[in-house]
Amino acid sequence: MYNVVENPIPHSNLFVTPTLEEVQAHISSLPSREQAVANLVLMFTLNACHQLVEDKILSKEVFA
Repeated sequence: MYNVVENPIPHSNLFVTPTLEEVQAHISSLPSREQAVANLVLMFTLNACHQLVEDKILSKEVFA
């Protein structure tokens, strides 16, 4: 038996949880200049979340 791994990514009940397709559709509805900034922030966020999972979950002994 192993310990349950906790999700290291914070969750806020102040916002809905869209799919990535819904996020991209919202970004696509923005003016071009704003789309570029929104896509940059989206990719920064995805990479930050990826790193959190790598550091806090996949590095744990249970996944080694």
